Amino acid sequence: MSTLTPAALAVLEALKDPALTAQQLMSLVNALQVITAAPAASRPPASPPPASVPAGGPAQPDRLRGERLLLTKTAVAALALPAKGERLVYDEQTPQLAVRLRPNGRTYIVVMWDRERRRKVSHTIGKCMNTTPEQARAQAQKLVGIVAGGEDIRRVRSEGMTIKQLVDAWHAAKSKANRTADEMRDMAVHYLGKLGNRLVSEIEREHLGAVHHHLATVARRRVVRRVGGELRSAEVGKSGIPATADKWLAIMSSVFGWATAQGLAATNPCKGIQKTFNAKESARQTYLHGEPLLRFWKALMADPDADVRDALLVALYTGQRKGNVLSMKWDHVDLRAGLWTIPAEQTKQKRTQSNPLSGHVCEILHRRHADAGTEWVFPAVRLRAKGDTKLHHMSETRPRDAWERITKEANIEGVRIHDLRHTAGSWLARLGANEAVRQKALGHQTPQMAARYTHLELDPVADAMQRMGDAITAAATKPAATVRPIKGAAA
Repeated sequence: MSTLTPAALAVLEALKDPALTAQQLMSLVNALQVITAAPAASRPPASPPPASVPAGGPAQPDRLRGERLLLTKTAVAALALPAKGERLVYDEQTPQLAVRLRPNGRTYIVVMWDRERRRKVSHTIGKCMNTTPEQARAQAQKLVGIVAGGEDIRRVRSEGMTIKQLVDAWHAAKSKANRTADEMRDMAVHYLGKLGNRLVSEIEREHLGAVHHHLATVARRRVVRRVGGELRSAEVGKSGIPATADKWLAIMSSVFGWATAQGLAATNPCKGIQKTFNAKESARQTYLHGEPLLRFWKALMADPDADVRDALLVALYTGQRKGNVLSMKWDHVDLRAGLWTIPAEQTKQKRTQSNPLSGHVCEILHRRHADAGTEWVFPAVRLRAKGDTKLHHMSETRPRDAWERITKEANIEGVRIHDLRHTAGSWLARLGANEAVRQKALGHQTPQMAARYTHLELDPVADAMQRMGDAITAAATKPAATVRPIKGAAA
């Protein structure tokens, strides 16, 4: 192996100066490449220099670097993609910059020599469709300067934002105005998986389409179960969760739509991906009545978990969402006035919601209040990661487990806890409550209805809720009908 010349050693020593600017580093690196080049006597006879190639012309072969070309938008777009494998075309202006051609597209990369591993190494800058040649050159020159300062190219990341960082930036901008922004961010990042570490400039429609297709056809719903005193995640149901797939796609489309408006992404790769869930065909109209209601009530009253039984009855008699019922505090309840106030931060409308309580609910709450020792109406002890415990409201895991026991015992399929809310609304409609009363009772107002009935008194709502509770209880507890024999039938 040949030794370095004094000039080369001097340049290497100068490169160790931490105060060098990127431009100075680049100049020293170029000088080192010239100094360490083989002497003319040891080179093979040089071929005549190629004629000047206009921009957009064919790439010319280079003995050391292969094909080279002055990279412009037009020239890059004209490069033919190989049927298989890959092909590199280097830039005449910045020797370390190259376009990597593969059957699926064109990508800007930086190629340099790793002295430690004694081999060529590369770093991806981004897709050619999302990056201009000028931006790629600037990135390449910066990377060369950084590596000349001693940093390992394998650990260098370009200035581009990763998908996860983009989601976080979107969340920071939307969290104050969007109540579900936290949930949407967590869902987006969870299903992105390792794709979240890829640069935004590298992401194309097929990447997100692959995730969407997997969710719609292969993935299964995950729930948390308590097994032997420990919470464990488990997959349930059949393969394919198309509604979840479309919800995730809508979130990612919202993220990229915001990113394009902010100049953080060139395009929205979610456009063109077809949805898989038909909401109209799958609209749920399930509510409890008739024989299923009788079986459900019998199984509910026989369930050993009295706390969950009370929570489910409150959800049925009030028609409110499971999360609101479980997070109910005594400070939110006025038992004398028979009123439950849900704070604005817990409602979809971001507005305080007042709910009249029927006698059935007040009876349950009076009984629980007599033994209350916490701020929560439905308290529970939570196990924490460090092994200690924390007092909080009941989690959704416990009612879910009880619901499976109850519906199995009642021989009812396809009914969810949320269908208790449907049941309350349906019974209100059966008893003749008008739309305004139903909207006010369930707190499920459209903007138009909210504007028209903002000052609706609670008295008719309270009356309707009481009659609804009475009707459900009567229907659920009525004795079985006596079966009379048909006249003329054989004994």
